Amino acid sequence: MQYHAAPNISGKVSKAKLRIFLQIVILQVFYYLTAIILFFATAQLLGLPFSFKWCFSWQWVSLENTLGLTLAALWLFDSLLSVIFITIIIGRSKLAWDYALTVHVVNLALVWLNSGFPASIYWWLLQICSCAIMITLGTWTTRWKELRETFFEGIADTELGQMHESASTSPAATTAAERK
Repeated sequence: MQYHAAPNISGKVSKAKLRIFLQIVILQVFYYLTAIILFFATAQLLGLPFSFKWCFSWQWVSLENTLGLTLAALWLFDSLLSVIFITIIIGRSKLAWDYALTVHVVNLALVWLNSGFPASIYWWLLQICSCAIMITLGTWTTRWKELRETFFEGIADTELGQMHESASTSPAATTAAERK
């Protein structure tokens, strides 16, 4: 009787874990880099001194002053831009939830380490809205991307005003002028 060794799946598992970890790190870097750029540009436009504490502290988010409102609006805009990163980096609608939640859990951990546990209801509401934006739009855009790649490959691309090669060679793709 001959025994066969079990297939070595540990290499595949470790590669998958490494890929997930790298995607989380890249998404988190883009999330904070975008926020820092937005905050810095806004500080320059308003003539305010820029501070990294705006990114890593819950105490600045408030609806009671213009800086707090501005930061809240910029965080929401950052969430909108992060949807693009989720679509490009992650690309799967089933994973959009996981990665959007992970971004916010890591954000909570960094804020907690930097300035203590968030005690502001405004900060929590902002995080809920931000997370909802990233989950909803991230799922929608990645699903759109998946469907486009899966079901619409080879069909006329009306958005770009061109036809794919496989569609242009099919009999159904002939124009009315060619049929005359």
